[in-house]
Amino acid sequence: MGQKTSLYQKHLDAGAKMVDFAGWDMPINYGSQIEEHNVVRNQAGIFDVSHMTVVDVSGPDAQNFLRYL
Repeated sequence: MGQKTSLYQKHLDAGAKMVDFAGWDMPINYGSQIEEHNVVRNQAGIFDVSHMTVVDVSGPDAQNFLRYL
């Protein structure tokens, strides 16, 4: 088991097959790759890149700042 992004459970709930990608559990597909292809071509698709960056926010107003976002 690798590290998990904040969207990990959403991927599982959507039926994702998870694989290791550089130490992260990432979705490889959600069933039919042909169906995924058609949905992306005709509607929209998203790609989880949340594993690529970590942002540290610190300081006395960090919590308020993050809530503001």
